Amino acid sequence: PQPGYQEICPTELWDDIESLFKLTCEGIESRIAALGISTHRCTFITWERDTDNYLHKFITWADQRAQKMCANWNNAYIVRIGQSILQAVGTVVGSTHMICIANFKVQSANAMMRLKWVMENIAAAKPLHDKGNLCFGTLDTWIIYKLTGKATWATDYTNAAATGLYDMWGDRWCPAMSWVFSLPFGALPEVRNSNASFGQISSELNLGFSAPIHGILADQQASVFGNHLFEEGDVKLSLGTGIACDRLTGSYVHPVAMSVYPQIAWKLTGSEIVYMAESMTMELRGKYLDWLVSAKLVDSIEEINNIALSVKSSETPLFIKKDGVNEKPIEEFMVEKSNCTNAHFVRAVMEAHVFRAKILLDDVFDFYGRTDKIIVDGGASSSQFILESLCAVTGIDVYRSNCVEGALMGAFYVTGLGLGWWNTLEDIKLFTELTQISPLKEEDGCTLLEKFKKWKTLTKY
Repeated sequence: PQPGYQEICPTELWDDIESLFKLTCEGIESRIAALGISTHRCTFITWERDTDNYLHKFITWADQRAQKMCANWNNAYIVRIGQSILQAVGTVVGSTHMICIANFKVQSANAMMRLKWVMENIAAAKPLHDKGNLCFGTLDTWIIYKLTGKATWATDYTNAAATGLYDMWGDRWCPAMSWVFSLPFGALPEVRNSNASFGQISSELNLGFSAPIHGILADQQASVFGNHLFEEGDVKLSLGTGIACDRLTGSYVHPVAMSVYPQIAWKLTGSEIVYMAESMTMELRGKYLDWLVSAKLVDSIEEINNIALSVKSSETPLFIKKDGVNEKPIEEFMVEKSNCTNAHFVRAVMEAHVFRAKILLDDVFDFYGRTDKIIVDGGASSSQFILESLCAVTGIDVYRSNCVEGALMGAFYVTGLGLGWWNTLEDIKLFTELTQISPLKEEDGCTLLEKFKKWKTLTKY
């Protein structure tokens, strides 16, 4: 609607969901055992409990309307003093909880400041909350609420933790966070295990079937689960719209440090919470590859590999991202060399994609040490050039998941656990299918690692 705002119309989204169900489920209605859901995190909506009227459209995780509020909070003198004290005390007593709070930076990607914006700018929000008539829901919560005919208003641990409003140490919505940021604590939904029952799809929706909803995971967590990364130390890299690196930390809650922050990986019935450490870029890197097609630099994503390999890396310029709108790479990148062809530009964009992924991996490795291998999924992982370049620049064994949409498989597996199809995570591991990637053959003595170091210096990452 305006610069910095990114929204989804709930009416259009629901129409799309209904159409998708009818398109994919026609003819197999009697065979549908259950529904699992995985959505991107921290996109939310608020609505009036009595009437179901929404107060605003979905405000997505990429929305920047609360960016100034975040900056003001992070730079506030009293906040910085308080965090310094917590850092000192937490270090002395060995409290990761205190250290986490001390290093915590409010980001617009979390839901808290965007929800605060709603409470301060949407006139109906506060009166409805005061009357106990306000509902907050991330995408998964709202979809469940609609599918069950308003019978279930709930989310799972992974989606709750990602909002920034959940206390991972106290295992509850954080009342202190609600008090500090003046947020509607009473408007937050119930939190359930990831493989719990979330109710039954209402027969009144006329979808042609009714089935239980038995598995919910946020997208990155579902990707980890779908790629069978169940052991502490396992690392997954997702190359999708954004880039995310996740490392399982088991029962250990990672303290916020070096742009790496803690998340709940999942919580299964009868088991303890499993945590992970995550480093993620908010830049919409995946759109750059789509842009290569829309700008007619390539005819299709499939031919990007051949075009990139048609020129030498030593002849390819570095492209440095400027501040600006994510969706327009030609306006965001500064060419380091002149006289480059379209093929040089294509290769440079893809190399920059690889370099940004390496930054995230290095952030995680700086804290936990290097790992022997990483599993990669997401749309860009279908590019052999990107994965071979990643293998060359990191020196780590890279494996591509045979299902690039790992989040889909994660929702499937956690739902199967909820239904009792599998009893243990080891049962699920039997379905693991990975392809090992060989490193890109480099030429002319110009290694990708050398280019990466120069790129990193110029980008100031």
